[in-house]
Amino acid sequence: MSIPTSETHPDGLHRALRNHPQQVRKVLETAGPRQIKDFINDLIRRNKLNLNFFWQLLLSLALLSVGLVADLPLLVLVAAVTAPVLNPMMGLVLSAIKPSAGYLGKSLFFTLLMIAVFFGGGWLINLISPLAVDPSQVTSFFTIKNGWLEWGVLVLASVVSVYLFLYRPGGPSVVTSTMLAYLIFIPLTIAGLLMAQGDAAGAIDLLVLIGTRFFVSLLALLVTTWVLGFPPKGAVGWLFFAIILLVSTLGIFESRFRPSLLFQPESHSFIVSAAAPTELPAEPTTIRPSPTALPTKTLQPTATKPPIETVFPAPVSKFALVVSESGVVVRESPSTQAAIITYISNGLQVTLLGEKITEQDLEWEKVIAPDGKEGWVAARFLSPVNP
Repeated sequence: MSIPTSETHPDGLHRALRNHPQQVRKVLETAGPRQIKDFINDLIRRNKLNLNFFWQLLLSLALLSVGLVADLPLLVLVAAVTAPVLNPMMGLVLSAIKPSAGYLGKSLFFTLLMIAVFFGGGWLINLISPLAVDPSQVTSFFTIKNGWLEWGVLVLASVVSVYLFLYRPGGPSVVTSTMLAYLIFIPLTIAGLLMAQGDAAGAIDLLVLIGTRFFVSLLALLVTTWVLGFPPKGAVGWLFFAIILLVSTLGIFESRFRPSLLFQPESHSFIVSAAAPTELPAEPTTIRPSPTALPTKTLQPTATKPPIETVFPAPVSKFALVVSESGVVVRESPSTQAAIITYISNGLQVTLLGEKITEQDLEWEKVIAPDGKEGWVAARFLSPVNP
């Protein structure tokens, strides 16, 4: 008896593509240790952690960078489709059920490489085109939100990924891989971009969310594989499972129950104190009689010149409107590396302070934002308003 594989000429089971999952399950129910081992080795071969992974990863990063800079959501979707994010994650799962310390090391290397490439892509975007992506574009992404819908899609995509990978020919599913790319690795690029722009707090909050999603997805992959008949084996497998379970639990607690300041507008409270009424009655005012004035000689009035009024021109404030569909960020100094002070939406009016400077091939202008904060804005996003 043999386990059906994805070879060109298997033992007849792949000819019935419609019933392929049922055929594989029936064979696995009566398979011996040798057949199970051969089946896992075939899964490792189909996972394809090889040189093609590098080229596919670089292609995905290039498409993602262009899509974010040019604000082309369709190109970002294509980048998610081409990203081979599920291969290293399935490699980690397979190394736990094999078990194999060597394959675990290889899968970890590909996983860390993928994380570094996506996070570094954010730095690359900020280096090539500063101010190309601002917080308003970031918060519009479905993947940045932290609701139950996003978590449900994450777990569902992980469960379906294991089922399709075990019982259907070929490598990991492109559809579920695209979902995981959207939920985990594209936000990783956004975190790198925020870090490069100086928003360390926002980047760290986003990294906590991304890390939790990554480990929860790995946990769902491991548990589903276990339920389908492939539990972790050996010290390597069980230790890896325990680490994933522990980190996932801590991550869920951190991301779900810790208040996050990611992209939340600042709120200012003002205390207004009212004067308390006095309880003591007002004292009566005594009017004393004034002494009688003695008659004096009346003086003839002399002509006086009317005072000359001096008119000082009032300073005229200059204003400008923000002209950018995604708004602009206000920075502490005229540099794309400076810390972000606040954010101004499209169409809002700012006060120009008359200070201009050119840095990093960009013309900057100092302004007062609608919330009263002073900072520097790229002048190309400002349209002067005639008084």
